[in-house]
Formats: sequence, C-alpha cells, structure tokens
Amino acid sequence: MMAQPNNGKIQLRLTINLRLHQLICLLFLVLVSALALGHTSPYPLSLRPYITFVFLFSLAGLVLKEFVYNRQLLSRYFWLIDLIDVATASFIYHMGFFPVNYLLVLYFFLIFLSIREIVPGETYYVTLLSLVGFGINVAFLWPNYQLLAPVYGPNPLIYGFFVSSALACLIVVGVFAYFYAKSDFQLARNLQQMLDEKEAALKETYLTHANLEEKYAFFYTLTLIQQFLLEEMDETNLLTRITDIVQGIVGSYSCAIFSLDKDDTIRLSAASGKQLPPDLYEFVQRPDSLVALTIKSQAIHNEASASFAERNYWAEHNIHSLVTVPLSTKNNKLGVILATSPQNFSFDQEQQEQLMIIANQVSLALENTRLHKETKLMAWHDSLTGLYNRNYLNIFLSIVEDSTSNRLGCMIFDLDRFKVVNDTYGHTTGDMVLKKLASILAKHTTPGRIAVRYGGEEFIMLDLNSSVEELYALGEQIRKEVAAQKFWTTAGEEFSITVSCGIALDSTGFDNVFAKADTALYQAKDQGRNQVVIYDSVETPS
Repeated sequence: MMAQPNNGKIQLRLTINLRLHQLICLLFLVLVSALALGHTSPYPLSLRPYITFVFLFSLAGLVLKEFVYNRQLLSRYFWLIDLIDVATASFIYHMGFFPVNYLLVLYFFLIFLSIREIVPGETYYVTLLSLVGFGINVAFLWPNYQLLAPVYGPNPLIYGFFVSSALACLIVVGVFAYFYAKSDFQLARNLQQMLDEKEAALKETYLTHANLEEKYAFFYTLTLIQQFLLEEMDETNLLTRITDIVQGIVGSYSCAIFSLDKDDTIRLSAASGKQLPPDLYEFVQRPDSLVALTIKSQAIHNEASASFAERNYWAEHNIHSLVTVPLSTKNNKLGVILATSPQNFSFDQEQQEQLMIIANQVSLALENTRLHKETKLMAWHDSLTGLYNRNYLNIFLSIVEDSTSNRLGCMIFDLDRFKVVNDTYGHTTGDMVLKKLASILAKHTTPGRIAVRYGGEEFIMLDLNSSVEELYALGEQIRKEVAAQKFWTTAGEEFSITVSCGIALDSTGFDNVFAKADTALYQAKDQGRNQVVIYDSVETPS
C-alpha cells in the first residue's frame, strides 16, 4: 500500500495518538505507584505484575512511536504502530471486571481514529486487529459470565448474546469507518486534484504572463533597434551596437558579425563580449565552416550543423553552443551573425526566432547604409576617376574657410594636348589617361591635402599645411611621374603625355588663390608645357 499525501489532518491524528499514548503511560505510572505504596487499591495485589507489564509495554510502544515519527518511517511501519495500539487496548480491556463492558469503546476509538488513514485500507486493518484483540479478551474473560447470573441468569447463552452483539458492533463500526475513510479519501483526492489543477492553471497563467512580458520586452527592444537603425548611417557603428544588443538579448558569451564583400570574401566587421579566438578569421574562410555554410544555405544553423573539426575547434576555446544567422536581403547576401556560449544547448527555438527577426532588420539597415554610402560617394566623387568632385570641393571649402586663417595652397594640373589624344586614339584611351593621372594624384593626398577633378582634363589639389617650396617639389614629382608613364592604345600603339601645373598660395580665399594658380598654369602652357610654375615667379626655384 502506498502512503497518502502528508497533509495536516494526518499530522493532527498523529499528534492526538501520541498525546493519548502519553496520557495512558502517565495513568499506568500513577496506578503502578499506587499499588507499590499501599494496599488501598480496589484491585487485588495479584494484578501488580500485570499492570506493571501493561505500563512497560505502553512505555516501550511510546518510545517506538516517537522513533518512527521522528525518522519519518510511518508509511513503512504503520502496521506496527496500529498493532501496538490494539495490543495496548486489549491489555487494558483484560483488566475489566466484566467480559463485556464500557472498555469496548477503546476499540471503537482506535477504529474511528484510523479514519484519517496513513495508507489506504488502514481502517480495515485496524478493524481486523480489534476483532482479534476483542476475541482474545472474550476468551480470557469468559469464566466471568457466572458473575452476571444474578442479573441475567445463569444461562451462558445470554453472555454469548452480549459477546456476539459486541463483535457485531465492532464490525458495523469498522465497516462504517472504512466507507467513511474511503469517501474522505476520495474527497481529499478530489480537493487535491482541484488544488493541483488550480496550481497548474496559476502556473500556466504565470508562465503566460512571464512570456508576454518577455515578448513585450523583446518587441520594445526591437523598436529601439529599429529607431537606432534608422538613425545610424555608419556601418561600423551600426554593427558594433548590434553585437552588443544581440549579446544582451540571448545572453551569449560573445557575438560577432561577419560581412560578405563583393568578391565573396568573409570579413570580421564587429564583435562584442569575450575575446574571440585569434585565428577565427582564418577559420571562417574554410568552405566547411559554419559561417560559410550559413552564407551558402541562407538558413539559421547551430552547433549540430558544424563539422567535427569545427566543434573541436570551439571546444578548445570552451565554447559548446553556437548559432549563426544569415544577413541578407532579397537580392544580396550581406553576412552572418555568430553568437557563442560555453553552455550546452544554450540557444532555444524562441531565441533563434528572435535572432532571425533582428537579422532581418539589420539586413535592411545594412543595405540602406551601404546604399547611402554609395550615394554619398556618387555625390562627392567623380564617377570616372574616383577623385572628389566640385560638390565635395564646396563642402571642403565651407569647412576650411570657416575654421582656419592659414594660407591655402592650390595646385592646378592640366594634361598637355589632351584633345589630341581623344581625337587620335579615342575617348576610351583618353579616359584611361585621366584615370592614371587621378591615381597618381590620389597617391599624394594626405589628411590635409585633397585631389579634385575640376572639369575635363583639369585637376586641382588643395593643401593646408605646406609651403610654396614643398608644393613646388610635389608638383615636380607628379609631373615627372606622368611624363614617365607609358600608355597603349586599343590597337597596341604606345604613347606618352605630359602635364602642366600652376601653383599659388594665398590667405584671402579660394577664389583668389584659384585665380592665381590658374594664371600660373597658363604661364606654364605659354612657356612650352610640361612644367610647374609658381604664381608671380619669373623663374622656378632650382
């Protein structure tokens, strides 16, 4: 038999049982003491050993009960406790003068007390023990029926009738207690089931509420992400901030974003959290890496999709969980988000879905950022040569002229007889010459010096930090590099070209310095081209 749930009613029953047993022991102690001190007891002295035995038996039973209760062994040894109780009642009953008397209530009390069953069927067990104990009492007390002769007559059948009635009462009480215990157990089980259902419903409600709060927090975070993505136009700042956000949402050990360049090269663009392995960049270049697999399949993956070699690689760095999410739009593959964790199976389905939502938002923002960058490049750069155009020149001048009073150096370069090149070899060859000159100029730019295609074959360089001598030396170097450059036409014909340069240095604004440099340029043209002239200089410095 299995123990019933440990509830307050059973604890109350056990407490009453202990207190009653303690009371019985105390009464027998008093009785034993009275018999030992005098001869005033109504019981004959021959009962002393019997009463002493019952006292010691009750005391031993009390000690055993205390041991079983304290060690929480009641569900296993309940039968022994009930046996001790019934045996104690039988010994007490044996002290009765009449064979059927008021002490029968001791058995009734034990049966009713067992209604709060420790295990199912205990009441049935106590009833059987009571019938056996009462039967033993009847057997020992049967000779006393003759004492009832003055009242009921000497016929033993009358005594038998009372004995049978007592047995019947025990059976009736036992059956009544058994069905009452059964109904009580069923009621308690139903109540417990209702409580369990209520607790389950409350738990489900709590989990639902917690889930809703988590989703609300995520969507609130997603709103902040969207706002940030709309405002941030710098790709590096955008990706770095996203790695921090992803790490906070999924609780990852580290997070990294790999970008896919136009030549399909995988590049580490941003990272946060714990330091990534130093050779990770080389590892993800492998075609069987999880990052490469994610780019190829455009699907989310975890450590289960990683190769044996990659799992060992991450295990060496104490990483046991991975998740990779593709960054892509309808037409472009942009990269991969990688999140790691030292715990096994860290990223559940809900977190992976959240990462996919974030990845979709980041992909759109990343594409917009790159389009914005390309648009800015188109707006500020010459489409043929890649140098700054006049739009950017105006922005540069607005900043420089407002923030500095230093002299502005201006160098104007113009290809000599460039029209002849176009007319002779075609515009394709002419574009090639323009690109080469632009690349030479770009090579000599610095943070304080910019190169601009001003128009046609005319280029200018603006400088904030150099002297006229330094500008002249630079102009000479560029002139010599252009003159040394060999070009070939589409037909394989070789030719070369020269460039003239005018230089001016002035602190009164761009318009003035440009006009002076332009004058110097015309002087260089007039003097035979392929030379550098400084404004107002008759002879160039040697």
